[in-house]
Amino acid sequence: MSEVEWRRKWKPDLKACPWQPITIVHQLYLFKCKYTHSSYELLITDNVNFWFEQLEGEDLEERTVALNPSVKATPTRILDEIQICLENQSNKTRLSVSPKKSKLVINVDSEMAGMAFVWQFQCETADHEMISDNFNVPLLGMVGELTRRNKELVKVIEAKDKEIDDYKSQGAKTSRKHIETAVFVSTAFENNMIMSKEFEQEVKQLGSSGFSEDNQDLYRQIMTRYAYLMRPEAADSTEESMEDKKTTPSVNSWETNRFPASLTGRSPVKSANNSPQKSPTKGSSSTESSPAKDSELLRRQALERKLEDEERKKSEPKKKKKKLAF
Repeated sequence: MSEVEWRRKWKPDLKACPWQPITIVHQLYLFKCKYTHSSYELLITDNVNFWFEQLEGEDLEERTVALNPSVKATPTRILDEIQICLENQSNKTRLSVSPKKSKLVINVDSEMAGMAFVWQFQCETADHEMISDNFNVPLLGMVGELTRRNKELVKVIEAKDKEIDDYKSQGAKTSRKHIETAVFVSTAFENNMIMSKEFEQEVKQLGSSGFSEDNQDLYRQIMTRYAYLMRPEAADSTEESMEDKKTTPSVNSWETNRFPASLTGRSPVKSANNSPQKSPTKGSSSTESSPAKDSELLRRQALERKLEDEERKKSEPKKKKKKLAF
């Protein structure tokens, strides 16, 4: 199965959802959330601890009724509002945290259609496997890919410098002096980046700018490709064999439909509804020995010979053309 076909059938899970920064009472968190029409999965971290909650079905409806008894809405509408509160915060949305021993309770106060809307995430401590699958492995993959891209960009810039140097050797000059650039040196560039003020700002905001829109898309692409590469090969081959059985026609059916029965050497198939022929009654002549039947048989044989000749004539020129092509 090709990757394009696999992507059409694949349903992304929580691991494919990118991390997003969120600030709750002056504290920076990273979170990711996977929504369906009747459930959500939330994973959140303060870069030290990780908490997780999955809520679906009746549990989601019970919490909705308990927190918002006057609100009547479908689970899908409630989940849409929860997503808006987390991802598109407004002045009407207020978030607070109530840390407990092994829990993280996030309180949400907002409005939905002019009415007060309250929600509460009750997250438990996430296990180590979930942390590795959703945080460590993807971030290492992103670092590796960004390093590879950085090397490719250095090669492109160095090639551009060679091209500009060739133009200058032929007497070419820039129309304006301020757009002229110096020759790129990778070690000097790296030193300048480390000594710049922007580097210090990035260190202070550790984690907040690591998942910008571009990096979120990179995260999504890496985890989608990772899921494709780690897919079960057995299931893949089973689907391909099923598709081959559906699409590949049998030789017998092609041959039977392509040529008449006399050329294929097979007797025509009789319908199950055809009744056996009755023996001729007394006084009537046999149809097998009638002159009309004999002439019909001769006519059919002549037609078959004509078809064979035509097929032979069509194949002969093709053979000659192949010989000439060599």
